[in-house]
Amino acid sequence: MKVSYVGLGVMGAGMALNLGKGESEGHYEFLACDANESALEQFKEKGLKTTTKIEDTFDSDYIFLCLPNLEIVKAVVLGENGLLKHLKSGQTIVDFSTISYLGATEIAAKCNEAGIEFLDCPISGQQAKSMDGTLSIMCGGNEEVFNTIKPMLDRMGSQVLYMGENGAGQLTKMINNCALNICVASFSELLPVGVKLGLDPEKLGDVLMTATGSSFASKTLIPKVLEGNFEHGFSLGRAYKDMESMYEVLVKSEIPLPTLNGTMQSYQLALQSGHRDDYKQAMIKFYEDMLDVKVRKEGFK
Repeated sequence: MKVSYVGLGVMGAGMALNLGKGESEGHYEFLACDANESALEQFKEKGLKTTTKIEDTFDSDYIFLCLPNLEIVKAVVLGENGLLKHLKSGQTIVDFSTISYLGATEIAAKCNEAGIEFLDCPISGQQAKSMDGTLSIMCGGNEEVFNTIKPMLDRMGSQVLYMGENGAGQLTKMINNCALNICVASFSELLPVGVKLGLDPEKLGDVLMTATGSSFASKTLIPKVLEGNFEHGFSLGRAYKDMESMYEVLVKSEIPLPTLNGTMQSYQLALQSGHRDDYKQAMIKFYEDMLDVKVRKEGFK
């Protein structure tokens, strides 16, 4: 059995390294693929086979993808020289990329027509979790195929869940990301108000990180705000795209979600203010500017 992994970026590299351990244990032949030659170095050091050519993966039983966006996933799977033009019935594509629900169902339908299994399995967790194999993986597609590949998924995630038919994985990830974005918007709006009215930013931040209003977002991102750290991670622009994907589904299904709509407007204000490429907590900068305050540690400028 041959297993290939395509896309060795920030998250994909760690996942692929964990999946590659199956070769040394004799479970399958493994191939790491990325267009960037430098991304392959750490795989070569471990004695794993590598390639920069997607065509070298065409004979794989299972092809795992971790790519930046829907456009690239479509090009790799459905493009002029894409996987679908070369794979045979019975082969399986497992996509870890974060793409839209509608995009995932479209790709899955075209794969299924050709007898190719397609599972959408977006991931949640930071780079450290990708390296130590403790990601959350949410899967949509054929349940029998999911059960077959679950031992491989377990190498990369500590929480591996089958969510339903094609698209269910992406829908789960979208809902999770929207909930996170709502939490970010809430403290981004309220922290500057407290500081404007005389509260100490560090003490107020401590409350929002520990009391009943706390969340993963506040615990993770408020310390970065207090230190003025907005320059890395998942950008506002990319976070907004997650909500755009969710909004497409809501419009199609005629489902009103006022809280999500309000959050999208907060993100739009930050995007229009020039913070698109900053980390998502940079939304607070819009409200800081509006109220003429800074939510920072004492002595920080």
